[in-house]
Amino acid sequence: MAIESRNKRSITFAMSGMSDIVFLLLIFFMLTSTLIVPASQDVQLPESNNQTQSNPVLVISITSDKTIYVDDQTYTISELESVLLKKLEPFGETPTIRLNADQNLNMEEVFSLLNIAKRHRYKVILGTKPAN
Repeated sequence: MAIESRNKRSITFAMSGMSDIVFLLLIFFMLTSTLIVPASQDVQLPESNNQTQSNPVLVISITSDKTIYVDDQTYTISELESVLLKKLEPFGETPTIRLNADQNLNMEEVFSLLNIAKRHRYKVILGTKPAN
């Protein structure tokens, strides 16, 4: 006489838990990818051995033909201060700006931006590429 168990084991696999995990990971990666501040324009950066690890809240790019880009929109140097005040207001007292200035650029525009940052107590990081 064979003894049989009254509790039958189910051999099926429930996919609902796995799909929940996949969707949560998808949402996590979508949120974290939007926190990365991309470089807006193709600017030839100078080389440096030192790399600063910081999270800038805004990227400003100045090309070799003196075009200023903030969030992929072109501005003049006279408009830059009002644009920075408007965009950096929600980020508190000392927000960080990353400046991607072309290595062949005359420093006049860079100094103008640095003067604006000094007046409003913004931190500025100069974007560089790693030296070989």
